[in-house]
Amino acid sequence: MWFAEQPLLRVALLEDHLVIARPRARGASGGAPLQVLDLAAPTAGAPMWQPAMDALATWLREQGLQRAHLHVYLSAHFVRWQLLEWQPRLTQPQELDAYVQLRFRATFGAPAEQWRVVHAEPQPGRVLPSCAIDEALIAALQELQTIGHSRVVHATPYFSAAFDRWRSRLDRQAAWFGAAEPGSLTLGLLHRGVWRGLRAARHHGQGDAGWRSVLPALQAQIGLASGLDLQPAPPLFLAGCGAAPGGRAEPGLVWLQPEGGREPAQGLARMAWGV
Repeated sequence: MWFAEQPLLRVALLEDHLVIARPRARGASGGAPLQVLDLAAPTAGAPMWQPAMDALATWLREQGLQRAHLHVYLSAHFVRWQLLEWQPRLTQPQELDAYVQLRFRATFGAPAEQWRVVHAEPQPGRVLPSCAIDEALIAALQELQTIGHSRVVHATPYFSAAFDRWRSRLDRQAAWFGAAEPGSLTLGLLHRGVWRGLRAARHHGQGDAGWRSVLPALQAQIGLASGLDLQPAPPLFLAGCGAAPGGRAEPGLVWLQPEGGREPAQGLARMAWGV
């Protein structure tokens, strides 16, 4: 529930869209009021996320909201992922943080020095999912507090939020999990509850043609790197705002779609809700 003095906003930041939803109080009729703002390309030298942040700051000023609480979901275009080997000798949090930062620098080079790197809670013998977000983007989100004392409650990669929402539906032995967004597909492979691969790819297709155009290559790359015998083929669970497969049912493909009405079932609104 949100109150007039502390409106709750669910926000998705994308390269070419800003999506803002205001959830209704429980028991209220109708879906969440939604605004989708089209964005211009960033100016030369500006980061990809700049148009979305500029539009969000402008929108907040125009609305005149006070003490808004923002739940922000980040497009895959603003996030870099790595699965890192467990390091049993790193027992202190600062040692592990330094290791993760070093691995991102080794993979992505000098730009990684400007990124905020975070990782999951380490578990013995398991790979460590880690992601990096531009430090300047985090600073820009924090700067929103100067507009009506707004507060970003959390800023989460959309892929992470969607996985947390749907993980109970996944096959317990082996499964693909993907998040489809405009212009990108993020895909991971799970085997007995452990990540064995995680990659993202851009595409230029529309509707389901977009994620389909990069899916085979991603599956081949991840499958080969995992060293697993993927026979029979694991089921593919897909969430996101891309178009659901139409027509005939496809063996092994499960389109994860909210039911019940509170969460949006399709479109860009799903990114603003992290589903």
